[in-house]
Amino acid sequence: MKAERITSYDAFRGVLLVAMVVFHVIVNLTNLKFDQNYFYWVPAGFMLFLGVILGRFLRGKDRKTVMLGVKLMGIFLVLNIPNFIEKDYTLMQLILGDQKVFSFEILLPMSIATFVSILLWKSVKGRGAEIALGLVLVFLLTYLHAVGFYSYNLWFLIYGIIGCLIGGSLDLDALSEKMSAGAFLVVVLMAIVPVFVVGSWGITESIIILQVLALYFLTAKMFGKNRVLIVLGRQSLALYVLHIVLIKILM
Repeated sequence: MKAERITSYDAFRGVLLVAMVVFHVIVNLTNLKFDQNYFYWVPAGFMLFLGVILGRFLRGKDRKTVMLGVKLMGIFLVLNIPNFIEKDYTLMQLILGDQKVFSFEILLPMSIATFVSILLWKSVKGRGAEIALGLVLVFLLTYLHAVGFYSYNLWFLIYGIIGCLIGGSLDLDALSEKMSAGAFLVVVLMAIVPVFVVGSWGITESIIILQVLALYFLTAKMFGKNRVLIVLGRQSLALYVLHIVLIKILM
């Protein structure tokens, strides 16, 4: 039986897409200067919810998962052909995910996370093990930030795996429908507070993850049935590629 599509997931990806377009337009087509960490929840949200979708819909469906991973990897490689030809880069820059060298950079950790999800479900058994792994990964992200080690591919791969664990364990859509007024207030605070944390501390990964989840719950509660956002979310991959191409043409 085919799993029913969850519209709130599509609507949230629509929100993420709109925010990403706004971010790229401001950064590339205007002279406005701001701390780009304030938009960190956007790519983190895309990775986290790719994982949620993998855990919710593709767990145990290895063939479909591989096809998705190959698709994402293929798009990344094809769109970066000019960078492979024209730019001097090292293998380590490719492994770490150097954003100054490669374009459409989020597609590479997305592809890797998709492949890794197959191994994840074969090696991690039981709710307790999944929770423990999730906590270890959150600690690892925080530790890497504390010691100053940054790898775009590694960090976003971890976000994707955490998303897999969340999607495989929780029905976020059902939780959003049961949200009480008190829980809604907590969610609003979780969405807002990280804005001030980013401004004063820099990125704190565990808080960013909570912020992404809070923004999802707000979207699901307020715009979960919005047709425009749902369409944008369903076509987010194509629109992500298209808007970057258009921006590069206009630059």
